[in-house]
Amino acid sequence: MIAPLIKRDLVLALRSGGAWLYGLFFFAVFIALSAIALGGSLNVMRPLAPALIWLAVIFSAMLSFHSIFQEDYRDGNLAQLKLSGAGGLILCTAKAISFTLLSILPLIIATPLAALVFDMSSQTVMATVLSLILASPALAIYGVLSSAILAGRRGGGFLIVLITTPFLIPLLIFGIEAIEGYSIHGLVALEFRILVGLSFIAIAVGLPAAAAALNAHLE
Repeated sequence: MIAPLIKRDLVLALRSGGAWLYGLFFFAVFIALSAIALGGSLNVMRPLAPALIWLAVIFSAMLSFHSIFQEDYRDGNLAQLKLSGAGGLILCTAKAISFTLLSILPLIIATPLAALVFDMSSQTVMATVLSLILASPALAIYGVLSSAILAGRRGGGFLIVLITTPFLIPLLIFGIEAIEGYSIHGLVALEFRILVGLSFIAIAVGLPAAAAALNAHLE
């Protein structure tokens, strides 16, 4: 049941005229403006690069959080999907996977290109990409949770920030720390294990909470 829902989201996104690429565009703009604001000095930008890339990914993903369920809820598609047998947990899981593929994966792929702007070392680039990959389940699920809570509400962009920020701050902190720990301990660094733990917590707690919120809107 999940696979057809994911395929549906991917097809709709490809037919949307590139709207799903807005996050990637914002990512590029954020990186470019950060480089300009820092004066273009590599000695200044290089130490800040991992944090800037992480911020760019989080902000870019947050731009799309509100739209995860909004259009389907407004068109009545969510109610139809539920009547067809797709429960809230199935819908939220499918949306989390679709969001990862459409919004987070392009940002991760673009990270090495952003690293060229900051002249990051190959080791730092690898650590940054790995930290984003390990944190992506939590990032997607908290986006689904916030969207499920605000399903049907217009102009919820500010509320999205309020809801998701407490969940995303730990990801940002340990994501940046994992990049620093990678040079010493590699993938077994404590911060990487914490990122994995945060993603498992999101799966165990965030998905059921999102399903409960979505079911409340559909009842």
